[in-house]
Parts: sequence; structure tokens; C-alpha cells
Amino acid sequence: MTARTLRVWLAAFVVVLSVGLLTMPATAQSTGSTLTGSVTDESGEALPGVTVTTTNVDTGSTRSTVTSGDGGFRFVALPVGTYTIKTELEGFSTVTVSEVKLSVATERDLDVTMKPAAVEESITVVDEAPIISNSPSIGTVISQEELENLPLNGRQFANLAVLAPGTTLGYNTDPTKPGQLVVQLNGGFGRNVNYTIDGGDNTDDTIGGALQNFNLEAVQEFKIQTMQYKAEYGRTTGGQLSVVTKTGTNEFKGTVFGFFRDKQFNAETESEKKAGAGKQAYERKQYGFAVGGPIAKDKAHFFATYEKTERDTAYVINTGGVLANLDGQAVTVPFEDELITVKASFDPSPKQYLQVRYGYQKNSDKYGQNPLAAPSSLGTVNNEYSSILVGHTWQLGSEALNESLFQYTKFENAITADSSDPFLYFPSGVTIGQNINTPQTTIQTKYQLKDDFSFSKTIGGKRHDFKTGFNYIDEPELGGDFTTGINGQFQLRDDNINSPITDITFFGGFSGDETPVTQYGAYFQDDWSVNDNLTVNLGLRYDYWEGFDLDQRTNPIWQTLSSQTRYNEYYLRDFQGGKGGKLSNDDDNWAPRLGFTWDIGGDGRRLLRGGWGIYYDFPYTNATILFPASAVQSNYGVAYNVNDPNGIRNADGSFYRIGQPLPPNQLPGLGAFPPNEVASPTLATPKSTQISLGYSWEVNSWLGLNLEAVSVDYEDIPYRFRANPRDPATGARRFPQFGNFRLWYGDGKASYDGANVGFRVRDPKGKFELQGFYTYSKAEGNVLGGADEFRLTVVDHQPDLRVGRDVSINPLDPQCGACTGPLITDARNRITLGGVWRAPYGINVAGTFRYRSALPYLEYAGRDLNGDSFVIDLPAGVNEVNNRRGDSFQQLDIRVAKEFHFAGQYGVEVIAELFNVTNETNPAGFVGNRSAANFGQPTTFAGDPGQGEQQLWQLGVRFTF
Repeated sequence: MTARTLRVWLAAFVVVLSVGLLTMPATAQSTGSTLTGSVTDESGEALPGVTVTTTNVDTGSTRSTVTSGDGGFRFVALPVGTYTIKTELEGFSTVTVSEVKLSVATERDLDVTMKPAAVEESITVVDEAPIISNSPSIGTVISQEELENLPLNGRQFANLAVLAPGTTLGYNTDPTKPGQLVVQLNGGFGRNVNYTIDGGDNTDDTIGGALQNFNLEAVQEFKIQTMQYKAEYGRTTGGQLSVVTKTGTNEFKGTVFGFFRDKQFNAETESEKKAGAGKQAYERKQYGFAVGGPIAKDKAHFFATYEKTERDTAYVINTGGVLANLDGQAVTVPFEDELITVKASFDPSPKQYLQVRYGYQKNSDKYGQNPLAAPSSLGTVNNEYSSILVGHTWQLGSEALNESLFQYTKFENAITADSSDPFLYFPSGVTIGQNINTPQTTIQTKYQLKDDFSFSKTIGGKRHDFKTGFNYIDEPELGGDFTTGINGQFQLRDDNINSPITDITFFGGFSGDETPVTQYGAYFQDDWSVNDNLTVNLGLRYDYWEGFDLDQRTNPIWQTLSSQTRYNEYYLRDFQGGKGGKLSNDDDNWAPRLGFTWDIGGDGRRLLRGGWGIYYDFPYTNATILFPASAVQSNYGVAYNVNDPNGIRNADGSFYRIGQPLPPNQLPGLGAFPPNEVASPTLATPKSTQISLGYSWEVNSWLGLNLEAVSVDYEDIPYRFRANPRDPATGARRFPQFGNFRLWYGDGKASYDGANVGFRVRDPKGKFELQGFYTYSKAEGNVLGGADEFRLTVVDHQPDLRVGRDVSINPLDPQCGACTGPLITDARNRITLGGVWRAPYGINVAGTFRYRSALPYLEYAGRDLNGDSFVIDLPAGVNEVNNRRGDSFQQLDIRVAKEFHFAGQYGVEVIAELFNVTNETNPAGFVGNRSAANFGQPTTFAGDPGQGEQQLWQLGVRFTF
């Protein structure tokens, strides 16, 4: 055990020991609920000294406080659930408010009126939850009822985050997360959402987005905030998703469930039709159980759940004749996933709450699935995740509360190659041979310590609700092995197996690298009640991250660039004078936040809200350091490279063919492999500035409306590009001693502007609920993969860009005017709807509808027009990147369930889900290469890997006890 790891475990031991000695439990600040309100008499006068007690209906957990001089009260970090609120004061009738629902990461107002009473009496009223939110943040809460009833393909709970304004559902493009769905927002591609589970960090610190998955049975509810969240939230330039997992109740309850799919219930996919292969094998089983109950009534409870998914499916190869011998061939893609969650919660006293949670996930899948990919281009993915969380909350008097948390997480990933054949890639995106991203491994070990302190004070007659805290994350292991391409990569000029080859690259050595980091975050925020109608939220956050001070002075690429004066590439000036030899940790990440909520009528029905804030991102900042670190931490690099955009020739003048002796290496003979990566001194922590203004209107008891205008400006987005083009005048690379190396640069920019119209309809009798939104937006920038991407091009979005991976249309100046255009996330119109209807006879009907307009894609020549050896040149008549548009996407999913109840609490629910009801083909993967035979055509459709579903049925059953 290293000294660093020992220190972390020692700190954790001290925290847990303190918790044990004080018998005080802990929960997470970002997933609890806040209840505020005031108590008045019938004349409206404030009543100080009133005892207010909250009781959780399911667990019996209680907490009490006393109203202040202005009659106000506040409970912070209450566990999510349904409560009974009791107010008591001598000389007044006791008032009990029942059915008060408190949601995750949400503040709820509750005002109580008490009347004088000569004798002891009680009054009970039933609470009616507000239909609009009183927070300046933009987002929505996904309730347990919606999680249980809305159709969810794969039962991935976070999919329902697309009910928040301006969001879209997509697939994670990173090789460590095949099949994982992500929430895309604010011009991002899914990396700029920070995930917390029970307050513990659950973000992948290598590539961004979610890390470990938790099964649907384990999730009680979650909240997605897309903009304008408070200073307690950090590490992201985009959104915040806060999840709270279930705990047991005072009743012993459980479920056993199973969901099943089969080929006979599927429609034929468009790709299957085009290949004439008919429906392929399709079998999927997802089953498990959940159980929870009391350990000691009203004091301690437990909850445990297990789920396993087994899938045996196949897709059809359709290369459009490029590899005619493979077209129509079925490729089997097995998948397995196991999820375990165990949680225990304790209430040692009315002022304390303790939770302990363990989570585990293990899965295996095929990587690189695509109709354009031969079986030899696949890899095998194996992932294993585990986490342990201990959280504790302690009420200190009537106006203060402390929350502390410790979490340990571990993630190990390996992607192995299914073939060692040389990798061939064609202009249309067709591939054959060893996958370009294999083999590789990733490892993350993370320790987190967090503490938050909330207290309230009256200053100058105005109430201030303060919150302050710190977050410490240590990752002694954060890195991996990216030893790819050692068996050769061959780029073909034309869509023909006999085409001339334009580039041959072999890598050599071993790339094992680590970038251990330590993260420090602290914040202070004040919710200031200016008057009865206006609340102002003021906050300041500071983040400092150690581990980005990469020393690359031994990197020969840096040595060359820092001494280069001959050429005028725009990036050289950043290296001159020896800059960038040792990068610096960012120490100026100050993030002020300002928000407000104005209750226009004073009745909570018409709210004007908005704010401004600065946000910094961590995870994909780290990704930009991992690869340059390999250049100085390992001996991995380019061993061989030959390039000729017109076709590589043998000594006798004939075109080179695979299998023939390799032509002479264009790299000089060196004692070590020339590295392939270098970092620019311009790298900095990505930053966004957000501003929003919204209006919420409770039209009546069943309809709420939200209108919002939002704007985000992104700065310092890191991106990578190939920075060693040929000099057209000489035909040689500008730095001939190196191959086509990648430069990681830090001056990416993007913007997102949008307008949202959202609504929520709720039947007062509880029979029907519907929510949804329409968004019009525009996303532009020079990092075409999205406002949260480090890639100029995203191959999964446009497979033909394998011929120009990480290549700018102007490698001498990726900041050029034509290099800026719509991001590939720029869907101008989005609509999402989700609703639940509790029909008669125990039948529940639910559905979701998603629509987005066409996404842009890059049109390029596919030929080297300017002699720099790259084929990503804009053809005549095209003046900016991403000038073309693909096709729109829409999907309607429906779930119908019938409940049968037996003696006591025993019951069974029979479920039928139909995905893609109208069997939309949803074309995607459009080819922008003008030299490709399939230029302007889609390459993937609904039902293909990573493209959503064709029309298919899923049948399920749930037994409850």
C-alpha cells in the first residue's frame, strides 16, 4: 500500500470512527430534500416557538425543530419520501399535514395556519404538492411512479432524464461504455453531466458521463438539472443528475421480476431488409429480485436487489458491395450484465441518520458493432465496478445540520481484439481487421470525502439560509493501457478491396500510463429571503485539481516544437521559448453563481426565475492528459509510417498490395519509437458561462407551464488534431522525424442558445399525469463532436470519418473561419412527452414520445486537394464544416400493465411494452465523403447496434409480496 493510499484510508477511518463514537449517521447533500415554511395564526401573524415535527410515513423516521422569530422553519437533507408534518404550540390547535411528498435535490415550501383553542384539539389536512418548482434551476424530477410505469428500454433509469427541457437521448461513444445510453444537453454529447448516487460521485473521471449503473429496482427517484444549479454542485460545464436509491420500510416487502424478448415479436430492421437476410436471432432476458424491510421498526431498515441481463442477438453486415463476400452475413453479439445493490439505513436518534450502501456491476459485450464492420473488426469488452458509501446526517439544534460522506469506488475495464488481422478502412466507413481501439485497459480507483454544513440566520430582519462544504477526491489509480495498432492500419483510397492504399501505420512498444489526480472543491452559498416574494441565491465555488502538471520535457515532439522557428503553423507560437514543457495545475477555477425566484403574486402560482453562473468541468480534462502522458511514461509510439494520398507504390512503380514487403519507412531509423502525442500549453480546465430566464405558471390545480430562455458559452474546450501535415511544396511532412502525431490543444469554443416550453398535467384525483417540453435551440463551435467532446470528428456519428480521424479541415489552423459551424448535437427542434394513466380495472397505461430534427454532418472531398496528405478538405462550394443535414428521429414507446391482487400484500403485474410503435426507420450515420460510393446515404437504421429499436415487443411479469 502506498503512503498516499494509506493517508486516504486513515482519513476515512477517522471520519467513520467519529461517526460511530457520536452515533451520528450520514447522508448526501445533493440527494436529500429540503422542507421550508412558516407558521402563522389566522390573522397572518407569525408564530415563533412552534414545535414542527416531520415523520416519514414508510420508515417512521422523525425530526423536529422550533420556528424562529418570524415563524419560519427549515429542514435540510430529509430523506426522500412521503411525510406527515405536525405543528404544536400551547394554546393552539395541533395541525397535522399528511401526504407531504419530498423529492430528491428539491426544496419544498409548506405554510401552516394554526388557530387558538381553549381545549386540546387536532386538525388534519391533506397536502397538495405544487405542480411547478420554486427553484431557479432548470430540470425535472423523475418520480418512483414514473420509473415504475414509463417504458424503459433496457431498464436504464437515467433514460427518463430526457423529460427535462432541451435534452436528447444518445449512445455513449466511448469504447468502455458500449450500449450505454446517455443524456445529451446544452450542446453536449453526454460527457458534461455530473452523476451523484446518494450524494457520492458516480462520474467516469477518464471520459465523463456515468460510471457504474444501478438497476431500476434500486432507484427511488432522481432529478436532472440542466442549468442554473447552486454552488454545491461542481465538476461539470453541463448538467447535474442526482439519484437517491431505495431503503427499506417498516413493512417487509419484495418483488421478483422478469422481462423477455424474442425474435418472433420483432419487426424486420431496415438493414435486414436491405441485405435480404430476414430477421436475425434475437433473445433477451432480464430478471432479478428486490427485498427490503425493517431491522428495527422506526430505527433501522435494509434493502437489497439483484438483476441479470442476458442477450443473444445478431446484426447483419451491409457494406453496400464493398465487401460483397460478407454482405448479408449475421454477426452474433452476446451480452451479459449483473447488478447488485445492498443498502442499510439507521436512525440512532431523531437528530441523526446513517446510511451504508454497496453497489456492484459486471458486464461483457461486443465492441465496434456496426453494419459496416466485419466480424474481425469487433472487440470484446469486460467491465467490473464496485462502490461502498457511508453517509451521515446530524441535526445540530433547530437551525443547523451537518452532512458527511465517505465513498470508495473501483472500475476496471479491458477491451481485447477479436482478430489480429491488419486493420483496413475504406472511404465509406467499412472496416475489416483488428479494431483500431483494441487492445486497451482502463482502471480507476477513487476515494471521496465530503462534508456539508447548513445553518440559518436572521440578518437585518431577513432570513439567510447558508450552506458551505468541501469535497475531496483522491484517485491514486487513473489510467490504463492503450497499446493499439501494432498489427498495422491501412487506409484505402477507394471503396474497393483492390484500391490503392494511401497510408500505412504501425505502432510499437507498450503504452501503459497513469495520471493520478487529487481534487479539492469548496463552496459557500446563501439563499437570501429578501422579502416574502423574492429569494436570491448567491454562491461561490472553488475547485483545484492536482495531477495535470505533466512534465513532457523528455518528449521529442515537444523538444522539436518548442525550438521550431521555420514554419508559421498557428500552434507553434504557444511552444516557443520552451513553453509547455511542464504543464501547470489550474488554480483559478472560481465559479460564482447567482439565481433568483420572484413570486409575482405571492401565492406561489406565478414565478419569475433565472440566474447566471460559471461552471468548470473535470472528467474529460483528464482524458486530454492521459494520452500525452503516454509519450513520456512509456515507449509506445509510431514504428512505421508511409503515406501517399494518390496511392503508395512499390519500387517498381506498381501499387502496393497488402501482403507484399512493406515499402521503405518514411520515418528515420531511431533507437526508440517516435511518440504519437503531445500536449499544448494552451490546455486549461473547460469552462462554461450560463445564463437563463424563466417563467413558471400554475394555471390551475392540474396544469403547470414553464417558459425559459437559456444561453451557454463554452471556453477552453480541449480537442486533438493531427498536426504534422505534408508541406505541399516539398511533399515531406513538416516534421519528417515523426509520424502523423496528435496535438492536444485547449482553445475550443462552442455556444448553445435555446428556448424551452414545458408543461406538466396532473389529474387532482391521481389518475393521470403527463409532462413534456418543446425546445428550439442552436449549437455551434469549432469542436464538431459537441460542446463536451475532445474530438473534432465522432466516428460513431459518421463512420466514414475513420479516413480522417482527428483531422481538421485546416491542420495548420483549426481555428479558421470555415472550421466553425454547427455541432453534431445541433438538433434545432426537440420534443419529448411522458405520461401515465391509471385506467380502470387495475390497468396502467404509460408512454413516451421523443422527436428531434435532423443533425448536421461533415461534407468533405475525400481527396487530398491541397497536398497536405489529408483528405478532409472542403470541396468547392462548401464554405463551412457540418453543412449537410441527415434525417430526423422519432420514437413512440408504450407500456400496458395489469395488476392482480391476492390475499394481503401479495400480487402480480403482467406487463407488455411496445417500443417504436410506428416502426420508424430513423436513418443515421450519413456519409459525407464525396469520393465514397454511398455519399449522402445513411449507413445505420433503427434496430442496428447503437441506433435504438425497430418495432419490438417486450413481455414482463412482476410478483410482489
